[in-house]
Amino acid sequence: MDDNTKKEEFSYAYVKLLASISGFIVTDASRALDNAGIDITIRAPGIIKGIFSPGIDAQVKCTSQDVVKDTFIKYPLPVKNYRRLIGKSAVSQILIIVVVPKELSNVITILNNETFVKSCAYWISLKGRQDTSNDETITIEIPKENVLTSQVLKDQIENEAERKMRLLDLEDLI
Repeated sequence: MDDNTKKEEFSYAYVKLLASISGFIVTDASRALDNAGIDITIRAPGIIKGIFSPGIDAQVKCTSQDVVKDTFIKYPLPVKNYRRLIGKSAVSQILIIVVVPKELSNVITILNNETFVKSCAYWISLKGRQDTSNDETITIEIPKENVLTSQVLKDQIENEAERKMRLLDLEDLI
């Protein structure tokens, strides 16, 4: 397995670890959805805020580049992925950047009674941002405080449930 594939697999496993802490299910996207810019779907397996099994979609990137700056994570995102994330969507979408050490074998340390993971994930919603005239990439600035945690995933799922409830309430007006 090449290093890029290893990083991709690690990034999905990292998000799955965080989601499992909140009791959520992570599903890898089909090839067709992956080609459309959706890598994973995170769902609640029950009722949240009156909505059955709300979920969000995520595009997940993993990098060992030096992207962590003073107050931001600066990541060069392909324009086609950017355009997918800024548009309207039936399901809320977020971008997740998982930062790992340059040497992937250094990402995890297992001791007798503890396991340490030398990685951190950051997230952002790009919904509603302006299009770009760039041809290849656009640098995304993610505030360093946007660390992806199990609580953040819980908040995102709850927000999506509330959004869906508002949409369903509109159906009653028709």
